[in-house]
Amino acid sequence: MQTRFAHRSLHEAIKEFYGFFSEHIEDMARQKTEQLVEEALKAEIDLMVGAERYERTEKRKNYRNGHYLRELISHHGLLKVRVPRLRAGKVSFQTLARYRRYSGEVAELIRGLFFAGVSTRKMGVVLEYLLGTRVSAQTVSRITQQLDREVKIFRSRPLGDDYRYLFLDGIVQSEQVVGSTMRGPLLVAYGIRYDGTREIIAYMKAKSESEAAWEGFLEDLFRRGLIGDRLKLIVADGSSGLWSALERVYPQVAKQLCWAHKMRNVKDKMPKKAWDTCLEEAKQIYLAPSRKKATEIYFAWTRKYRRKYSRAVRCLEKDIDRLLVHFAMPPAHRITVRTTNPIERLFREVRRRTRPIGSFTNTKSINRIVYGIFWTINRMWEDKPRIQFTQNY
Repeated sequence: MQTRFAHRSLHEAIKEFYGFFSEHIEDMARQKTEQLVEEALKAEIDLMVGAERYERTEKRKNYRNGHYLRELISHHGLLKVRVPRLRAGKVSFQTLARYRRYSGEVAELIRGLFFAGVSTRKMGVVLEYLLGTRVSAQTVSRITQQLDREVKIFRSRPLGDDYRYLFLDGIVQSEQVVGSTMRGPLLVAYGIRYDGTREIIAYMKAKSESEAAWEGFLEDLFRRGLIGDRLKLIVADGSSGLWSALERVYPQVAKQLCWAHKMRNVKDKMPKKAWDTCLEEAKQIYLAPSRKKATEIYFAWTRKYRRKYSRAVRCLEKDIDRLLVHFAMPPAHRITVRTTNPIERLFREVRRRTRPIGSFTNTKSINRIVYGIFWTINRMWEDKPRIQFTQNY
């Protein structure tokens, strides 16, 4: 060993030393794991038989019938385990669930990779690198299908009525149906609590953003505990179906129309040459320090541009009351609650994760992917409240 490491730097020597022994250490760990699994299986088979090997006793219930070799993937790599057989009847081991080739650790690893955005097609390559053996896309799909239970729990869990602000919006997703592809929205609710913590509260795949679809979604929130008694503001885009549903389910809560959506509509109704002047001046309305000042800027803007860009002025004019509601909120909150941008940022992550997929095979596959994205984000947010929302106003 001294000759091998002679005339090398300490860093090079340590690196080579580690490489020389790591493979042997990993082999030892794998062999020890195989031994422990086989001993556990032997203990279980002894209880099933009711007698030790070669023991003569009237308490015997069955006889051993050799063993078969079974492969099991673990965090130590591929294990080859001798599984005992019985002469009569089927054997069901607690140690090794019947027909289950993948250990709990690997299933959890696959789940984590899935949540991180690794596609089922790429998962085999990643796991081969990590575990030294390839895992098929079909196996990954079977494991990720176990998320259906988690999705059901998430979508039926009780909700508290401790939200201060509620944001609502939808994002279009494609789903394969017989002979074609159907596009429909994913309805999403995002909330900010009084302690400043954020949460993606719920989501639902719908056929459209109709009043009936939104009302069903909101009624579900209400039944699960989000009564709205403490809600200060609901922020939404201009969907007529959503606003009608809000008036039915949460008539007592103030509602803010998203400025970002409205400004895009105004922009579409004026020539490009006006964007640097007319549009920029319109933005000063929501940037005003108070509702009174915003109203003054608004009237000045309409007088200036009514003749020149009448369609743009009418577009803003018809919704101005719903656009100024956020001025009743604390100044530190207004920049956040005047648009649905907080929920739009979530949609960017959804698009990043779902774009490579294109069209989903069914609604269940959409629910799994979206749940994985939202679960990960919610977990990141658990101990990270928004500071400006922690103040008492």
